[in-house]
Amino acid sequence: MAGFTFEGEVESLSSRQQEFICEVLEKRGYQNNNIVIEAVGKAGDNYIANVKRITVNDDREHFKMIAKIAPTNQIARARSGIDVMFMNESVMYKEILPKLVEIQRVNDIPKDSLFRYAECYGVLTEAPHELILLEDLKLSEFITLDRFKPLSNECIKLILKKFAILHSLSIVFKEENPESFSKYSKNLIDFFDAFCKAPGFQHYLANVEKDALEILADEHYKAAIRGTVSKMPEELSKMSKDIQKMKHSVVIQGDSWTNNIMFRLQDNVPVECVMIDYQLSKVSSPVGDILYMIFACTDHESRRKYYNQWIDYYHSELNNSLSNFKMKVNDIYPIDELNKDLKKYCKYFFDNAIIMYSILIRKSEDAAKVKEAIEGGDNYEDVLESFQTNNLDAESVSLFKSKIEDLVDSCRQFGYID
Repeated sequence: MAGFTFEGEVESLSSRQQEFICEVLEKRGYQNNNIVIEAVGKAGDNYIANVKRITVNDDREHFKMIAKIAPTNQIARARSGIDVMFMNESVMYKEILPKLVEIQRVNDIPKDSLFRYAECYGVLTEAPHELILLEDLKLSEFITLDRFKPLSNECIKLILKKFAILHSLSIVFKEENPESFSKYSKNLIDFFDAFCKAPGFQHYLANVEKDALEILADEHYKAAIRGTVSKMPEELSKMSKDIQKMKHSVVIQGDSWTNNIMFRLQDNVPVECVMIDYQLSKVSSPVGDILYMIFACTDHESRRKYYNQWIDYYHSELNNSLSNFKMKVNDIYPIDELNKDLKKYCKYFFDNAIIMYSILIRKSEDAAKVKEAIEGGDNYEDVLESFQTNNLDAESVSLFKSKIEDLVDSCRQFGYID
């Protein structure tokens, strides 16, 4: 690290992580520079990794990048499955995403149509010092939107188009080089499948279901929730077995909620989006991205109005992207099959959405308490206690309740649940 000096929130980095940052910067031609570390976002934006902005002060220009930093605390690592998440994201940024874009380049896809993701400057996979260094998309005028507000129809369509491109490239990769696809995809671990086997996780699911039932007043909604979230591992197991023999299984982003998507606006209208988190990526059904995102990022009113249009739009964009490679969507994933999968796997994503709501509705001060419990609670009961809704104010509880009721109303309208 000779020649570099660190300032700011240096304590967030281990000595090995600081050393790796210096190695990356030296390869980019920097030396003897001042490096400033500062926080990005606030509690609730990210529950697991620490995210920092790194600014390299230079006489010519200031170079900035984003650092996703794994906690070195062994308790936090064990409770959050951090090793799995960082390995998944490392595989995506260093192996799979570059391969998918290379497929586009080889097939002469126009540069402005290439699948965009944050450039990865370096990945350190040495536990417990995992670190991923990424392009600072804020410099390209990308921003994150308010996580407490439903995304607009325009935003949803941008995301669905991005899904369609990602999924189509995965299909092309699998068709053209099945052995290579299998090799890469096996390095992606299903985080929820692994976490469902963790001690105490079943108790956590039961608590989420109990909290949801307690805040609902109408039996109409309680009936839809009772006996669901606690059975989520069973639904995941069914889906995982199907995926092993599924012709149209693809690499999915896996965690597309508002804070994991950045948008570029023109005159306050979204014109482009980039997904920024691949920690939960895996091989799954395309509906894994679609339902996860729609349930997490929209409300019943917008779903009631646009849902069928969104599904048709995704399917048409999937066809458009596949057509670049002389492939037809109806030969691989016809709309009837897509609709069948949406209904078949909705149960799992219904359960997953309720779990997500219990986390995403938390204000920054409440999210900070959860993160503190994950990182330093004396026992697992402390973590479970931090998640309980009786710790939240009336506004947060009301938001949790309305999100659940919206979800039930939507899934009943679509014929996904009774």
